[in-house]
Amino acid sequence: MRQELFDDQVAPAVREAGLANRAAVERCLARIQESFQRYRQGVEPFAEDVTGLGSKWGVLRRMPGDWMTGSNSVEAFISGKLQKHVFSAQEIQHDIDVSLALLREDIEANRNVMLRKVKTATAGLSLPAIQNLDTQKFSQQVAEKVRGFSTETAVDSVTDSVVIEVASGVGGYATEQVFMAVLARIGMTAGGATVGSVALGGGSGSAVGPLGTGIGTIGGLIVGVIIDYWLSEHAKANLSQQLMALIDQIEDAAIHGVPERTNSTIDAYPGLKHVLQNTCDELNRANLEIFKQSILGVKT
Repeated sequence: MRQELFDDQVAPAVREAGLANRAAVERCLARIQESFQRYRQGVEPFAEDVTGLGSKWGVLRRMPGDWMTGSNSVEAFISGKLQKHVFSAQEIQHDIDVSLALLREDIEANRNVMLRKVKTATAGLSLPAIQNLDTQKFSQQVAEKVRGFSTETAVDSVTDSVVIEVASGVGGYATEQVFMAVLARIGMTAGGATVGSVALGGGSGSAVGPLGTGIGTIGGLIVGVIIDYWLSEHAKANLSQQLMALIDQIEDAAIHGVPERTNSTIDAYPGLKHVLQNTCDELNRANLEIFKQSILGVKT
């Protein structure tokens, strides 16, 4: 009787929650992609600003001091304009944080619906472990199961962090891990001599916060492009093209990841799409195992 109830009502409730979680992941990724589209809208105003006479004079005025003292006032000058028109470290981090926070809310809501369905389906059985289970206790059980899964298989640290945070309903660290991993690999994926050389040896972390070093690298890249092209009549077009390409690379790395070049068998930074889809699979597995153990007395 319990097996039939599990197969007919409990397992379908878990599958429905899994599908709802997958849909929530797609919405999360779409929100992040929309934020990158918003950044692109600032590229032309940024190019207009930094290729204007005032900015050219600002760069020229600061360059001698930087050469003599080894300071980075030019980079800070350009990075300020980059933050004004396109993005800042805090804005990128905030956008990803907000998207993941909304995802966690969606997954929690889906979990609550699933739990209500399971309680209703098992109301006629003597199962106090389920009937007395509240959403907080259930979330803790799911998080514990997921942690157990991570010790059974070799899971990269980024995926492990995101899965556990989504399972437990808290966040913060995983966002930093994901994006710092992406920025650490930008130099490997950037195209063009100027972009590659400056991205690898560039920024000094002019922005404040955990993503500051990465944004400093981007600032260094922009400075390199400007120094190359600021006297050219094609400066604006070249700068816009380089910055658009960089935004494309960051978005692609954030969503789809960057494979580890030294080891073709693993993806060191798999990207949010893979990580979040894997999160859904792990949550589904945890839900099934908890209910199967509680209702049937067996562990999958």
